[in-house]
Amino acid sequence: MGSGASRVAIGIAALWLAASSVPLFVVVPEATRGPARRSGVLTAYADLGRDVARLWRERRDLLMFLVASAVFRDGLAAVFTFGAIIAAQVFGFSSSEVILFAIAANVVAGIATVVSGRIDDRFGSRALILAALVGLVACGTGVLFIGTAQQGFWVLGLALCLFVGPVQSSSRAYLARLATPGREGELFGLYATTGRAASFLAPALFGLAVTIGGSTRFGILGIVAVLLAGLVLMLFVRVQRAQPASLGRA
Repeated sequence: MGSGASRVAIGIAALWLAASSVPLFVVVPEATRGPARRSGVLTAYADLGRDVARLWRERRDLLMFLVASAVFRDGLAAVFTFGAIIAAQVFGFSSSEVILFAIAANVVAGIATVVSGRIDDRFGSRALILAALVGLVACGTGVLFIGTAQQGFWVLGLALCLFVGPVQSSSRAYLARLATPGREGELFGLYATTGRAASFLAPALFGLAVTIGGSTRFGILGIVAVLLAGLVLMLFVRVQRAQPASLGRA
C-alpha cells in the first residue's frame, strides 16, 4: 500500500471516528457539575497518594487488582503495538497485509467481547480474566515456534485476539462491581492512572528480549512475560463486593 493510500485510509478512520462520536454528544446528557475545585499538580499527586494509602489500609485486595490489571493491560496494549512489527519483520507481511490483519483482529476481538458477556455473567469477571490470560500466554508462546509461515501467524494471532477483548471488558466490569456508590469516577481514575504507570513494562521487556535473542521474533517473549506476570498477580486477587468504603473521603 502506497503512502497516498495510507493517507486515505487514515482520513477514512478519522471521519468514522467523528461520525461515531455524534450519538454521544446528542444522546448522552451532560452530568451536573459540582462546585469547582482548584488544584495544582502537587495537590493532585497528594490526593492520589492519599487514595492509594486508603486502599492499602481498607481495601488491599482492590489495590492488588489495580496493580495486576495495570500489568496485564500493558501486555494487551503491546499485543497490538508490537504485533504489526512482528508480522512485518518476522513473517514478511506487507503493509497491506498488516492492515488486513489488524482489521480482522479487531473484528475477532469485538465478537469475542460480545460473546464473553454471557460467560462473565455465568462464571464471574475474575474467572474470565484468568482464563483469557491463560489463553493469551499460550497463543503468544505458540507464535515463537511456528517458523515464518504466515498462515500460522494468522491462526495464532487471531486466536490470541479472541482473548484480548474479554480481558479488557471484564476488567472494567469487575471494577464497576467493586466501586463504592458515588465514587466510581475516582476508582476508574485510579484504574487509568495505574495503567499509565505500568506502560513502560512491555516495551522495555520487548526490547530486552529482542536484544538478547538477536531477532524480533523473541520480542514476543517480553510480551508474554508481562501477561504472565499479570496472570500471577491476578491469582492473588480476592476482592469482595464494595462496602460503604471511604475512598476519596476525608
